[in-house]
Amino acid sequence: MPNLAGGKYAPSHSSVTMTAARPVKAAANLDCVSKVILGMITPIGNGPTSVKFLDEGPGCLLAKIRGHRSIQEIRFYTSDKEAVKAKLTAAL
Repeated sequence: MPNLAGGKYAPSHSSVTMTAARPVKAAANLDCVSKVILGMITPIGNGPTSVKFLDEGPGCLLAKIRGHRSIQEIRFYTSDKEAVKAKLTAAL
């Protein structure tokens, strides 16, 4: 499991799943993203990779990135939610 730390990443949690690593790094490089908070990783049964989005109010987008055996919640603080969604989807 890769670790992400420093810059736009919140210091409290730095683990990211292998499935989420590339999309999260791609979205974090966008100028419209000011902060990324990596959430808990929950083990689940086998299944396909996917991403679901939830609008958490002004400036905050929650992405639930599902890998083959786990799901991780990641919050993006951004001024352009659609750009973040597009980047995450393309990189997944």
